[in-house]
Amino acid sequence: MMEVSRRNAIFGAAALGAGAFLPQAAAASVTKWDRKTDILVVGAGLAGLTAAVTALRHGAKVLVIDKRMWFGGDGVLSAGQFYSARTKLHDEAGITKNVEVEDYWKQIQSGVDDEPLSKVRDNLRLSVIYSGVNKHNPEVLHRSAEYSPKVVEFVQSYGIKFRKMNPAKPFQCPTENGSMSRFAEGMVKEIERRGGKVLGNTRATEIVMEKGRAVGVKAAPTNGGKPVCIGARSIVIATGGFLNNKSMMERYKRFWSKIPTGFSAVGEGVPPDHTGDGIVMGKKAGAAVEDMESMPKLYAGPQKGTPGISWIMFDVDTAYLVTKAGKRITDEHQSRYSGCALKLLSTHNEVGYAIFDEKTFRGPNRDRWQFEKALKGGGLFKADTPEALASKVGVDPKGLRETIDRINRDGKVGKDTEFGRKDPLFRAMTPPYYITAANWPLAYKTEGGLEVNPDFNVLRASDEKPIPGLYAIGSTCGSISTRLCDVVASGLIVGVTAARK
Repeated sequence: MMEVSRRNAIFGAAALGAGAFLPQAAAASVTKWDRKTDILVVGAGLAGLTAAVTALRHGAKVLVIDKRMWFGGDGVLSAGQFYSARTKLHDEAGITKNVEVEDYWKQIQSGVDDEPLSKVRDNLRLSVIYSGVNKHNPEVLHRSAEYSPKVVEFVQSYGIKFRKMNPAKPFQCPTENGSMSRFAEGMVKEIERRGGKVLGNTRATEIVMEKGRAVGVKAAPTNGGKPVCIGARSIVIATGGFLNNKSMMERYKRFWSKIPTGFSAVGEGVPPDHTGDGIVMGKKAGAAVEDMESMPKLYAGPQKGTPGISWIMFDVDTAYLVTKAGKRITDEHQSRYSGCALKLLSTHNEVGYAIFDEKTFRGPNRDRWQFEKALKGGGLFKADTPEALASKVGVDPKGLRETIDRINRDGKVGKDTEFGRKDPLFRAMTPPYYITAANWPLAYKTEGGLEVNPDFNVLRASDEKPIPGLYAIGSTCGSISTRLCDVVASGLIVGVTAARK
């Protein structure tokens, strides 16, 4: 993941007084409302902001609240990598075969391109990974896949630039560094320009139900101000996951609850306020949940203060994962960043290291991975021999020598005799060699949440029928993955659906 400074990635919430909001007439209610609106979006991450913009474009009055003082959610800290079926980006790159929506869906179903679509189910370190879509209702994920080209088009409408696509990963659409903060800021500006409101420091505490329908939300300012009741025709819950809710993690994630959190480094890169508010409120309102016991999303990062290099590089550059013994443990290109972290855990390896050569270091993605910064800051090391490289980070020199020699022998004939890699990035390396600082497996986001139908209506636990007026999107929703493409797609879908109710 590229590093984004908090100052550049996060922008403060505008201070908006109660008088700035225009009430909307609603059906008779026994609750006394402090505010009313057509659509109330709870959570100002990328999913919530997308839903708000889309609903406003379709004529609804919208209010967005978030417990944070800044908007954009975790998405503004992400690498900004989207997935999509055929778009203009594909046409410009000459990638036009086998990239239609159903081709994309087949790739999702296979479960080989991106965790968390391959699920770990029994919460044990040595769990078998069941490939494919293990969601209760795959139609929800399929609908998000159908919307993927619209997601890319929507993101581009805010002036966001995408990097050149890699034919070996025909559905990956990476954006330029720092794009997601600009994307979020652009949505907030459009919301306000269209008459919507975005209120920070406002935490939802309860969904108000009347006669089986969601009619509003109770909320409290995080600074200790007076609680408010907000009435709405439709409630959209987009509050994220429950990574920092200890009781929920221990109940649902079990083994995985013990893994350190983080993204850019151990304990860093992920705000510590993922308390599952929307899921908790939804359950109290009678909502069903799904996928709660699946593995959280895994990443890997160095110790605090050490500049890291994202293992997303395994997608687009020649690099290999080794352990402290200097040995490879997986097909890095197929396992990707999350699968590599999982492999470290399942093989009882505490840390892992990425190794690569000068060609990769000088390649087209050097700025994307910020190699120079890592080299200067102790996150990356360089040497002419495997033994000298190993000594930089405490890796076994004999093991690393044997691994690099084998890679180079296999790479010359294009056959990985150890793990069967067949991708175009598998090749021999030439010195000088590079090795990252030690990276630890980290959990950075949970899977699982409120169960929904393909319109993202939340379903009741008692009869699996929609709860009128209640929607869940983004990481609060258990029926999609937490990838940016699916998160934004859910917002696009609900924005239209809720506005038309």
